[in-house]
Amino acid sequence: MGDAAKRIDEVITRGFAQFLKGEGFKKSGRNWHRPQGEDWLIVNLQASSSNFGENGKFTVNLGVFVAAVASTAGQNVIEGKPSEPNASLRARLGELVYGRDHWWEVTAATNLDMVAADLVEKMQSTGIPWLEFHLDPPRLAAALKESPSLLSFSAALLAGDRDGAVRRLREAIRLRPAGRTRFLAWASNNGISL
Repeated sequence: MGDAAKRIDEVITRGFAQFLKGEGFKKSGRNWHRPQGEDWLIVNLQASSSNFGENGKFTVNLGVFVAAVASTAGQNVIEGKPSEPNASLRARLGELVYGRDHWWEVTAATNLDMVAADLVEKMQSTGIPWLEFHLDPPRLAAALKESPSLLSFSAALLAGDRDGAVRRLREAIRLRPAGRTRFLAWASNNGISL
């Protein structure tokens, strides 16, 4: 393990992991999961693939996995904890806080306690509230409104907005004609005719 990887792990142990544990998350590697009934809140700390030697950077990925939305979208049942890429809705903590992609840097000169405190503050003020907010089907559906995807139609349908689900479906067929067969199969499976 390089110095950058050790520094990133040190940031985790200097408060980030303890904060998430206090919020009910269980750690596995650089992933944390908190069950909400059948649903999951997911936090993933991702190191840059270009980290080398002493210098490195990382970002924090967030995900909300809503089992009913995944099932309605036709996703295969996930055994155990879902990974962040399988989430119904995903975001990066830096994007939520700064409005753009953000990677935290660690070098030999970095004050790791300050980085850890910054991460905890941003998770507390922004990350955890964002995760919890999007467990609600209408809020999840609103967040997915511009996504021409099976998850978007499914979230709208489960939020009680059948007309919205149909509008999203029609728009997805227009924008993604290669997915037409899959989209129409979803419609048929959910009792929707166009």
